[in-house]
Amino acid sequence: MANYSYLCSTDAPSLYPSSQVAGFDPKTGVVAHDVSCVPLLWLAMFRPADLVTGVFTVDEDDLDDDEDPEVEATAPLVAKERALAQLDAALPVLNGLFAGEGPLDAHAALLRRAVERAPGAFVTIELEEVEGIWADEDAFQPTLRAALAGLDVGTDSGMDGAATRARLIELSRLRPGLPFPPARLIVDGMDADDDDYWNLVRLLGTGFMSEVPWEAE
Repeated sequence: MANYSYLCSTDAPSLYPSSQVAGFDPKTGVVAHDVSCVPLLWLAMFRPADLVTGVFTVDEDDLDDDEDPEVEATAPLVAKERALAQLDAALPVLNGLFAGEGPLDAHAALLRRAVERAPGAFVTIELEEVEGIWADEDAFQPTLRAALAGLDVGTDSGMDGAATRARLIELSRLRPGLPFPPARLIVDGMDADDDDYWNLVRLLGTGFMSEVPWEAE
């Protein structure tokens, strides 16, 4: 099974625009993508109220004989302006939760630039492939919801911030305890090791069919 996540910008307020929105162009509509995870700063753009559930019809050619063509899926979806405002609001929380790793303001600024320049009024994450590979698939949505709730106040409804941090690490697959790599690590050709490259992508994702500001000017 494929295991990618996609950060998408779309004019239609739709989940999974790559398959549900006519004329969706992945060259411009997919802001970034990643594998086997949902990058940390993508999560920062959403809150629990932005999780939307929809029912989709799957092409029968893609189904096994006993599979239901009607599939229910939940993913974040919000107006772009609100997504960017929530990214800004989450920064103090993230900088507190990951104080040992370093500030994320410069990284968030590059993600903001990528989202702003992508056409479309709404932002969403296509994440069903990542959800499908979790060891306990039923735990994915509760973990996602609780992690997003923790971004509002740094704690998740009375639980300590360590719980939010742990959920965000689990979703993003960051390698914690290491200084975050510089936001311009790749652009400026800095010396780095594998952990630096790993964590940069777990923070921001990587380009899909077009360049992203943290990988190219």
